[in-house]
Amino acid sequence: MKKFELNDKQKVLIILVVIMIVQVGVRFYVGLKKNYFHMDEMYSYGLMNYDKGSIVDNEDFLDTWHDKNYYLDYLEVNSNEKWDLKAVYENQKNDVHPPFYYLLLRITSTFSIDHFTKWSGLFLNMFIFIISNILVYKTSKLLFRNSFMSLLCVTINGFSIIAIDSFLYIRMYELSNMFVLAITYLHIKLWRTHNVTYKNLLPIMIIFILGGLTHYYFFVYGFILYLLYSIKCIKNKHFKNLIRYQVAIIISAVIYLVIFPYSIEHLLFKNSSFSGTEDYSIFVRLGNYLSLIHNKFLHNLLLPFVIIILFITYKKHNKHLRFNSQIYLLLFPIIIYLLVVIKFSPYIETRYVIPIYSVSFLLIFYIIKKYLFEHIANNEVVFLLILLVTTFAYSPISTHYQFEFAYEQYSDITKQVEEKKLPIVYYFNTNNNRFLDDLYLFTLADKSIVLNANNGLEKLINISNEEKNFILICNEGVNEDELKSTISGYYFYLQRMNSCNVYEFVLKEK
Repeated sequence: MKKFELNDKQKVLIILVVIMIVQVGVRFYVGLKKNYFHMDEMYSYGLMNYDKGSIVDNEDFLDTWHDKNYYLDYLEVNSNEKWDLKAVYENQKNDVHPPFYYLLLRITSTFSIDHFTKWSGLFLNMFIFIISNILVYKTSKLLFRNSFMSLLCVTINGFSIIAIDSFLYIRMYELSNMFVLAITYLHIKLWRTHNVTYKNLLPIMIIFILGGLTHYYFFVYGFILYLLYSIKCIKNKHFKNLIRYQVAIIISAVIYLVIFPYSIEHLLFKNSSFSGTEDYSIFVRLGNYLSLIHNKFLHNLLLPFVIIILFITYKKHNKHLRFNSQIYLLLFPIIIYLLVVIKFSPYIETRYVIPIYSVSFLLIFYIIKKYLFEHIANNEVVFLLILLVTTFAYSPISTHYQFEFAYEQYSDITKQVEEKKLPIVYYFNTNNNRFLDDLYLFTLADKSIVLNANNGLEKLINISNEEKNFILICNEGVNEDELKSTISGYYFYLQRMNSCNVYEFVLKEK
């Protein structure tokens, strides 16, 4: 009987599948820990489903008692809305983002009709991550021509803090990362193609359209790739390839504008994504982003890793290995993208660097691998890379890292709101409208009301006399001292949220 043996490709495939199963398991585990939502995550659900951009725009939003279903309706796809996709397009037209991600979220949400769940967004992100990790492997194979090195790249990419945060954040950024990876992979293949055909260019056209329909920052990265390839064609006098490439890009642009012409208005007049609204100097913004990258991308391990690598390679023979020119397709787009984000992003936040996390890991790994192979023997390089990757992947576990978008710090307040079963009264300063930051709390209470703090003190007095015991929320701009001195009662502080304070109020008996 012939003995069955796996060939090398089958062994690599099995290892790749095992790694990705573990990474999916990790995502499911941290997904269970997600207790709360950023206001933009609430927007994600509302914009793909509701008849207007924000529930705050409803005429009956203020000064009216509502049950939890009023707020859940903003987040859920209801039975009568199942096949009505109009909101996906109309809300994005009136907002400042393109619609493709919202279409995908709408599709996944139809599996939980009349029910809001974080898993519709998380499972979508998980599916996108799987595709991204396959692209990481395929791109690594193009760069390294080595299956083992590619498996290490997949490991780094999937176990990084930034990647898990990206999974937990129910927005378009995980999808944007996938399209950045895809357009990079396709341009690396194109870089090696001598006679370009429209068959080669069709996938690039599709990715340019879908990437641009996902997030406008995609165009920053894609434009640099476009310039690099065009320059290469001119430099090497590949004018036939150049012309075909330009035609393909022009056709993509036309199709994109036919699908979503409102992008012009968004980018020129409405979009705040390039406004740099936080009033910090460029040096402060640079320092904050470098700190963020050090934490989220490098797990705060840069210094020990550099010390280990320099110690091992000290006084070793330099082989002067050359860098492949295709690395420019990673290096320059990443640098320009980061410069644009550092200068123009409205906030200094993780989400703005998520779209380049996978290509950044490919670049970092490529540089480290090249440096090590220049100085030490192959078997030493392999051992050191395994050590670094293992340490990197395990570090969030060893440090008990709390992932940003799990919002575990809010688990206690959600539990209290559910268990106390008290009405919620939100004394709301409408000039600081971050209501969606705390919308989720209103889906847990049977009864709630939002009072306009500009003219609602008398109403709050009446409610305190009627209800006597309730959850009181005061957002920024509310004069809490005046409120407490006017309404006599016990204010038990429960939690500081992102932009409000939460109390349990008990009326003081006269």
